[in-house]
Amino acid sequence: MKSLQIIQKTYHVFEILLRIGMIAAFIWVAISAAGVICAIVWQDSIAALLQELTGISGTFEIIGSLLCSLIAALADGILCLLALRYVKAEQADGTPFTFSGAQQLKRLGIQTIVIPLVAQILSAVVYEIFDATFQPEWFDGGSIIIGVVLILVALVFRYGAELEEARSEE
Repeated sequence: MKSLQIIQKTYHVFEILLRIGMIAAFIWVAISAAGVICAIVWQDSIAALLQELTGISGTFEIIGSLLCSLIAALADGILCLLALRYVKAEQADGTPFTFSGAQQLKRLGIQTIVIPLVAQILSAVVYEIFDATFQPEWFDGGSIIIGVVLILVALVFRYGAELEEARSEE
Protein backbone atom coordinates (compact mmCIF):
# COMPACT_ATOMS: atom_id res chain seq x y z
CA MET A 1 0.00 0.00 0.00
CA LYS A 2 2.94 2.33 0.58
CA SER A 3 3.81 2.25 -3.13
CA LEU A 4 0.28 3.32 -4.06
CA GLN A 5 0.55 6.29 -1.69
CA ILE A 6 3.84 7.30 -3.32
CA ILE A 7 2.23 7.01 -6.75
CA GLN A 8 -0.69 9.20 -5.65
CA LYS A 9 1.65 11.84 -4.18
CA THR A 10 3.67 11.80 -7.40
CA TYR A 11 0.51 12.28 -9.43
CA HIS A 12 -0.39 15.22 -7.18
CA VAL A 13 3.01 16.82 -7.86
CA PHE A 14 2.47 16.25 -11.60
CA GLU A 15 -0.93 17.91 -11.30
CA ILE A 16 0.66 21.04 -9.83
CA LEU A 17 3.41 21.10 -12.47
CA LEU A 18 0.90 20.60 -15.27
CA ARG A 19 -1.25 23.46 -13.97
CA ILE A 20 1.79 25.74 -13.95
CA GLY A 21 2.78 24.62 -17.45
CA MET A 22 -0.75 25.06 -18.77
CA ILE A 23 -1.09 28.55 -17.29
CA ALA A 24 2.33 29.55 -18.65
CA ALA A 25 1.46 28.22 -22.11
CA PHE A 26 -1.85 30.07 -22.25
CA ILE A 27 -0.15 33.27 -21.04
CA TRP A 28 2.32 32.73 -23.90
CA VAL A 29 -0.65 32.41 -26.28
CA ALA A 30 -2.11 35.69 -24.98
CA ILE A 31 1.21 37.53 -25.27
CA SER A 32 1.75 36.22 -28.80
CA ALA A 33 -1.78 37.23 -29.79
CA ALA A 34 -1.25 40.69 -28.29
CA GLY A 35 2.01 40.94 -30.23
CA VAL A 36 0.24 40.07 -33.49
CA ILE A 37 -2.44 42.68 -32.81
CA CYS A 38 0.14 45.33 -31.93
CA ALA A 39 2.20 44.52 -35.02
CA ILE A 40 -0.90 44.88 -37.20
CA VAL A 41 -2.19 48.07 -35.56
CA TRP A 42 1.12 49.89 -35.23
CA GLN A 43 2.86 48.56 -38.31
CA ASP A 44 4.76 51.67 -39.23
CA SER A 45 5.45 53.27 -35.88
CA ILE A 46 6.59 50.17 -34.00
CA ALA A 47 8.17 48.26 -36.88
CA ALA A 48 11.63 49.71 -36.32
CA LEU A 49 11.55 48.88 -32.60
CA LEU A 50 10.30 45.33 -33.19
CA GLN A 51 12.90 44.78 -35.88
CA GLU A 52 15.63 45.99 -33.53
CA LEU A 53 14.44 43.80 -30.64
CA THR A 54 13.81 40.63 -32.63
CA GLY A 55 16.32 40.88 -35.44
CA ILE A 56 13.55 40.04 -37.88
CA SER A 57 13.21 42.31 -40.88
CA GLY A 58 9.75 43.42 -41.87
CA THR A 59 6.46 43.66 -40.04
CA PHE A 60 4.96 40.90 -42.16
CA GLU A 61 7.69 38.51 -41.02
CA ILE A 62 7.25 39.57 -37.40
CA ILE A 63 3.52 38.77 -37.62
CA GLY A 64 4.33 35.35 -39.10
CA SER A 65 6.83 34.59 -36.34
CA LEU A 66 4.38 35.65 -33.64
CA LEU A 67 1.64 33.50 -35.18
CA CYS A 68 3.98 30.51 -35.15
CA SER A 69 4.84 31.23 -31.54
CA LEU A 70 1.11 31.32 -30.80
CA ILE A 71 0.61 27.94 -32.50
CA ALA A 72 3.44 26.35 -30.52
CA ALA A 73 2.13 27.75 -27.23
CA LEU A 74 -1.39 26.62 -28.00
CA ALA A 75 -0.18 23.08 -28.72
CA ASP A 76 1.75 23.03 -25.43
CA GLY A 77 -1.23 24.39 -23.49
CA ILE A 78 -3.61 21.84 -24.98
CA LEU A 79 -1.24 18.98 -24.17
CA CYS A 80 -0.87 20.20 -20.59
CA LEU A 81 -4.65 20.44 -20.28
CA LEU A 82 -5.15 16.89 -21.60
CA ALA A 83 -2.45 15.52 -19.30
CA LEU A 84 -4.01 17.37 -16.37
CA ARG A 85 -7.35 15.72 -17.10
CA TYR A 86 -5.71 12.29 -17.04
CA VAL A 87 -3.88 13.02 -13.77
CA LYS A 88 -7.09 14.23 -12.11
CA ALA A 89 -8.98 11.13 -13.28
CA GLU A 90 -6.23 8.86 -11.96
CA GLN A 91 -6.32 10.58 -8.57
CA ALA A 92 -10.10 10.23 -8.45
CA ASP A 93 -9.81 6.50 -9.25
CA GLY A 94 -7.15 6.06 -6.57
CA THR A 95 -5.00 3.82 -8.78
CA PRO A 96 -3.52 3.96 -12.27
CA PHE A 97 -4.59 0.33 -12.86
CA THR A 98 -8.07 0.90 -14.29
CA PHE A 99 -9.39 0.18 -17.77
CA SER A 100 -10.64 3.73 -18.23
CA GLY A 101 -7.34 5.20 -17.00
CA ALA A 102 -5.35 2.97 -19.35
CA GLN A 103 -7.58 4.00 -22.27
CA GLN A 104 -7.24 7.67 -21.38
CA LEU A 105 -3.44 7.35 -21.09
CA LYS A 106 -3.25 5.62 -24.49
CA ARG A 107 -5.30 8.45 -26.00
CA LEU A 108 -2.96 10.98 -24.33
CA GLY A 109 0.01 9.18 -25.87
CA ILE A 110 -1.52 9.43 -29.33
CA GLN A 111 -2.35 13.11 -28.78
CA THR A 112 1.22 13.72 -27.58
CA ILE A 113 2.44 12.44 -30.93
CA VAL A 114 -0.17 14.11 -33.16
CA ILE A 115 -0.65 17.61 -31.67
CA PRO A 116 3.01 18.75 -31.96
CA LEU A 117 3.20 17.35 -35.50
CA VAL A 118 0.08 19.27 -36.51
CA ALA A 119 1.43 22.41 -34.84
CA GLN A 120 4.72 22.05 -36.73
CA ILE A 121 2.87 21.62 -40.04
CA LEU A 122 0.69 24.67 -39.33
CA SER A 123 3.80 26.68 -38.42
CA ALA A 124 5.48 25.67 -41.66
CA VAL A 125 2.43 26.82 -43.62
CA VAL A 126 2.38 30.15 -41.75
CA TYR A 127 6.10 30.66 -42.41
CA GLU A 128 5.55 30.04 -46.10
CA ILE A 129 2.55 32.38 -46.25
CA PHE A 130 4.42 35.16 -44.43
CA ASP A 131 7.68 34.47 -46.29
CA ALA A 132 9.59 34.35 -43.02
CA THR A 133 13.25 33.50 -42.93
CA PHE A 134 13.42 33.22 -39.14
CA GLN A 135 12.04 29.88 -37.99
CA PRO A 136 12.75 28.47 -34.52
CA GLU A 137 13.36 24.75 -34.32
CA TRP A 138 11.05 23.90 -31.43
CA PHE A 139 10.02 20.45 -32.70
CA ASP A 140 12.73 17.86 -32.14
CA GLY A 141 10.74 14.64 -32.21
CA GLY A 142 10.82 14.19 -28.44
CA SER A 143 7.05 14.22 -28.33
CA ILE A 144 6.98 11.13 -30.52
CA ILE A 145 9.17 9.26 -28.04
CA ILE A 146 7.09 10.48 -25.09
CA GLY A 147 3.88 9.50 -26.89
CA VAL A 148 5.15 5.99 -27.59
CA VAL A 149 6.25 5.61 -23.96
CA LEU A 150 2.80 6.74 -22.77
CA ILE A 151 1.15 4.17 -25.03
CA LEU A 152 3.42 1.43 -23.67
CA VAL A 153 2.73 2.50 -20.08
CA ALA A 154 -1.00 2.42 -20.89
CA LEU A 155 -0.60 -1.22 -21.94
CA VAL A 156 1.10 -2.00 -18.62
CA PHE A 157 -1.68 -0.21 -16.71
CA ARG A 158 -4.29 -2.15 -18.68
CA TYR A 159 -2.54 -5.40 -17.78
CA GLY A 160 -2.54 -4.28 -14.13
CA ALA A 161 -6.27 -3.56 -14.38
CA GLU A 162 -6.83 -7.07 -15.77
CA LEU A 163 -4.86 -8.56 -12.86
CA GLU A 164 -6.87 -6.50 -10.38
CA GLU A 165 -10.11 -7.67 -11.96
CA ALA A 166 -9.00 -11.32 -11.90
CA ARG A 167 -7.96 -11.01 -8.25
CA SER A 168 -11.30 -9.47 -7.25
CA GLU A 169 -13.20 -12.28 -9.00
CA GLU A 170 -11.43 -14.97 -6.95
